Amino acid sequence: MSLPHPKDLPPGVTVVPSPALDPGEAETFAGLYRDMLRIRRFEERVAEHYAEGHIPGFVHLYIGQEACAVGAAAAMRPGDWFASYHRGHGHHLARGARMDRMFAELFAREDGYCRGRGGCLHITDTSVGSLGANGIVASGIIIANGAGLTAKLKGEDRVTVCFFGEGASNQGKFHEALNLAAVWKLPVVFFCENNGYGESSPQPWTTSVEHIAVRAVAYGMPGMVVDGNDVLAVREAARQAVSRARAGEGPSLIEAKTYRLRGHFEGDPETYRTPEEIAAREAECPLRRFRERLVAAGLWTAEKDEALEAEVAAELDQAVAFALESPEPSPETLTDDIWAPRDGSVEAEASHAGGASERLGTAEPRPGTPERRLATGLEAVQEALIEEMRRDPTVVMLGQDMHQGVYGVSTVVYDTMGPERVRPTPISENAMVGCAVGAAMTGLRPVVEIMFADFLMECMDPIVNQAAKLRYMTGGQVRLPMVVRVPGGAGFAAGAQHSQCLEALFTHVPGLKVVCPSTPADTKGLLKTAIRDDNPVMFIEHKALYYEGGEMPAISEPIPFGKADVKREGSDVTVVAVSAMVTRALRAAETLAAEGVNVEVVDPRTLVPLDKETIIESVKKTGRLVTVEEGSLTGGVGAEIAAIVAAEAIDYLDAPVVRVAALDCPVPFNPVLEDLVVPSEERIAEAIRGVLGRAG
Repeated sequence: MSLPHPKDLPPGVTVVPSPALDPGEAETFAGLYRDMLRIRRFEERVAEHYAEGHIPGFVHLYIGQEACAVGAAAAMRPGDWFASYHRGHGHHLARGARMDRMFAELFAREDGYCRGRGGCLHITDTSVGSLGANGIVASGIIIANGAGLTAKLKGEDRVTVCFFGEGASNQGKFHEALNLAAVWKLPVVFFCENNGYGESSPQPWTTSVEHIAVRAVAYGMPGMVVDGNDVLAVREAARQAVSRARAGEGPSLIEAKTYRLRGHFEGDPETYRTPEEIAAREAECPLRRFRERLVAAGLWTAEKDEALEAEVAAELDQAVAFALESPEPSPETLTDDIWAPRDGSVEAEASHAGGASERLGTAEPRPGTPERRLATGLEAVQEALIEEMRRDPTVVMLGQDMHQGVYGVSTVVYDTMGPERVRPTPISENAMVGCAVGAAMTGLRPVVEIMFADFLMECMDPIVNQAAKLRYMTGGQVRLPMVVRVPGGAGFAAGAQHSQCLEALFTHVPGLKVVCPSTPADTKGLLKTAIRDDNPVMFIEHKALYYEGGEMPAISEPIPFGKADVKREGSDVTVVAVSAMVTRALRAAETLAAEGVNVEVVDPRTLVPLDKETIIESVKKTGRLVTVEEGSLTGGVGAEIAAIVAAEAIDYLDAPVVRVAALDCPVPFNPVLEDLVVPSEERIAEAIRGVLGRAG
């Protein structure tokens, strides 16, 4: 394997040579060789069982790259974290994962690390510091930053090593993550295992640089190129990067040039490379090279080799037997681990009175304190954030322009809590939400502020593929206590890319809770609950509500999720309205009251979980249902509510359900046209008249 000459690399990027063998490390070297052999024989046994049909799905083997995982792991401490990718068996074994539970997971059995929910692509053992093998290219990179942030803010001497392939370096997430890590000087080592192929595409076809390590220069961090098939060279490079991270000097990028000796996946036709190429690279096998080097130095013998092979074979036999004997997951457990279990903390703290300081927002009001006061939605958000951050030191905020912001929501919080806890980020939605995922997995409670709901499209992967799924995919090994706060909605002549209401999209993703408050009091109480929840929460705030006032309790307690609020009682028709549409529905109800129509307005407050019972009971009373939302009509929240009522209360309906929503049209810039898209009080009132047969 040819490495670049140092003079061909830019300043800041070095080639790490292989150190000389130190006879005093003979036992260490034997351990390194043992670890590589265990990985190789494990993967070979996996290939056999995959061919025999014991392993479903896809299998991506680590054969040929063993020196990367083992060399990097040798530079780490037991408390360190690592992030892996789809070729993750070697990383886990190098860090101490058990072969038997690894095999059980690959066989999709209950005793697997992930209870059969993860498989090859997502295998995870958190007990050895794993942040998960990730099936989405480059996602582990943004998650690794979150673990680094946890270590930094908690003052813990822990480093995160993030493994990925060279193909991931062409993802935007790679660049966003390296920039954020460098800006914050996070203790993260980015470890690129460059095996020359992004799936089936040779690197020169897809990548503008010959050496991935040179990309470190753009982010002001050291870059290192190392022979990834030389375990001692890899260990040396990892030691340098890990030492730098522990010293508080920030991240590094290591490029280990290696080669996978099997296809991208088992069954890969491998039309992109020749048998001659593979045979030539087999001569560079990391196990063969290291064994020959040890033998030449008198540190290894054929007898030791034979004994080790027998030991590993016996371990594998036992591991496979364990996996084959492990039961299939019971169908009754299908929905286990979608949600972290409730521990009662919200309910307990909501009922707590006395013994807490007022700054925590839980004390009884002093004599003479008014029972209720007026506040805006903006103030409600600010108060909830400050009170929860004072209550719990693990709560942190991430987002761009925290010191100012478009609406000034975070400004007061930033000024009160400071830049360590309220952290301004680059304009990098993937980086900030991915960082929150990793931070939530490792002990923080991050609250991410996305400037506009429209920008959520920039970070769908960390929300939908990571935050929503990691608990389930790991068999319940992790919790994701994080909140994504975002303002949405029209009414500000901001045009189609700054005015959307997208809450319906997220109700379709299992594993996400979705909250849409309509009043300052609900905003504060629900946000407190969201921050204390051990699951990812999409907290969607309508921009218009920031400036609307409302009554607020003197002491705001958390409001449980899944409890709708009847904002106005009535007997003629039920209106279920979401977010800012609640206010418009109430105004329409007052208009219709003058016509003798008694409207009941129900605010779900949370869309996931949804309080079906309150909605159905209201419909049973009134016999009619109108849903109102600002999101687009097709596929909206109203459609789901209508379907629920049709399935569970159709005999009580005296008229078809009517849905009022934004037109299926992008929000225009022109204010007159914008008002035509979004439901108005008049359109809501007319829909109510229509369901009552009074339409004019």
